[in-house]
Amino acid sequence: MPTYEDILTQVKSLTLTDKFRLLEELKTIVNVSEEVEEDDEVMTTEEIAESEAAWEDYLAGRDRGISSKELKQRLLGEKFD
Repeated sequence: MPTYEDILTQVKSLTLTDKFRLLEELKTIVNVSEEVEEDDEVMTTEEIAESEAAWEDYLAGRDRGISSKELKQRLLGEKFD
């Protein structure tokens, strides 16, 4: 079986078009659903990555979240004046 380094060397020798084709195929292979720990909810790897990025933004102070009023509006469709 070829090693990671063998495959990487081969990929580097591909044309740009073939690299993009390979990238799309790898996205399909990697984009599998994963079960969330201690929960029956299933999330795609993309959703997990987005969630982790949002959490990191929040921790770094780049996202202060939303108010409870806005949350109620989004979740329940309630209109506030």
